[in-house]
Amino acid sequence: MVACNYHTPVLLKETISLLLTSRSGIYLDATFGGGGHSRAILDALDNTGKVIALDVDEDALKEGEKIKASYGDRLIVTKANYREVKKIIHQYGFSKVDGVLFDLGVSSYQLSRSQRGFSFQLNEKLDMRMDQTQEKNARYIVNTYSRNLLAEIFMKYGEERNAGRIAKAIVEARNRSPIETTGELVEIIKKVARGKYLTKSLARIFQAIRIEVNNELENLKLSLEDSVDLLNKGGRLAVISYHSLEDRIVKQFFRNMSTGETFSKMDVYSEARPVAMLRLITRKPIVPTKEEVKENPRSRSAKLRVAEKVG
Repeated sequence: MVACNYHTPVLLKETISLLLTSRSGIYLDATFGGGGHSRAILDALDNTGKVIALDVDEDALKEGEKIKASYGDRLIVTKANYREVKKIIHQYGFSKVDGVLFDLGVSSYQLSRSQRGFSFQLNEKLDMRMDQTQEKNARYIVNTYSRNLLAEIFMKYGEERNAGRIAKAIVEARNRSPIETTGELVEIIKKVARGKYLTKSLARIFQAIRIEVNNELENLKLSLEDSVDLLNKGGRLAVISYHSLEDRIVKQFFRNMSTGETFSKMDVYSEARPVAMLRLITRKPIVPTKEEVKENPRSRSAKLRVAEKVG
């Protein structure tokens, strides 16, 4: 396994074996992170193969500069959100690629050492921005969103059964004084969600806020169709997701694109296309082995889906 101090890549061997179709190809890593997948792709390619890698996190980009020293111009690392995949590929003079990889979610580094409040287990400032240049952060959401809007995102993005009660508790607490840290938010949630449900509720609320801060699901929907458009015929799209909301989007998209349908970028279904655009490589998602989960517990919820462009 390719590991680094920044992040341990998940489902690495499975991803590389299913993603690569040409050893001299051009591949897009839409979520660079610690660069583990990019490095493994480059190591499997010949000396003409390239990887174009995107990330909005400045810490990930710094990691990319270190890795780039080993690969030279075969690795391009640039600051961009994956909703910009088409723009970036064209910006670097390419029209098509042979594979696209998404490794969604939060990296080990972001959870443990970024000091941006991604984890409910650490007491840090409420931030949760992947891109530190954007204005909207977790503090803004927690302290300004209405009770109804908070409850809506907790239910929509966290599938949290206590969404309304937790939203009410947050509004009552912030009326006394602004909520500044993850520790303060955790204490508020603890007053509502107790016992065996507490840890799951904390994870769901933090997930929901993070998704809202970074517009993660809408960006994913936008980028999936663009990624298919960028693929050469026979090229593959691989997506690693970590929770049901992401996986549902990917599963539905793959299913519809392999049967001649797609969803539009306004999240409604369009008319059937004349031909299918994708062929499913994985009928069911690939999940980590027991050995991988033991070595890297954060991999336990990962699901890999892969499809190949045929249209």
